[in-house]
Amino acid sequence: MLWTPRSFREAKTRMRLAQQERDAGEKKKTEMRELARANELYNEKIAEEKRAKRAREKEECDQRHAQERAEIDARKAQRQTDKEAREAQRAVQSSRRGKRKALQSAAPRKEQNRGGAAARSRRIARQSSPSPPATYNSRGRKIAPRKRFE
Repeated sequence: MLWTPRSFREAKTRMRLAQQERDAGEKKKTEMRELARANELYNEKIAEEKRAKRAREKEECDQRHAQERAEIDARKAQRQTDKEAREAQRAVQSSRRGKRKALQSAAPRKEQNRGGAAARSRRIARQSSPSPPATYNSRGRKIAPRKRFE
């Protein structure tokens, strides 16, 4: 190939443009890598914050459950001590009483006659309505009264 000054300038320009394009491509690649790395770091930071939040909430929940459990145990212990005190009191009273008395039947409860429920619970005797007079048809035959009136 013959290199003329003009073709030499054009070739030089083409080579410079190709080099600039390569440099721009490399620069773009490095920027994309940096952005991807920054995105990874951001996502890791968000994930770490979520993990920390979950751990904090779990710790609070565990503390709350432990406190509730302690309150339940305290109430249970209080009931147990109350029960033991009642049983001890009964033991003291029964030892003072001595021999058992003969068993007595419980007195029958008096029925209360007041209130609407008591009134509704009793049956009220109704007077049966008198049967209507017999009915006759046009031929003089007696017609049976309706069952409703019986």
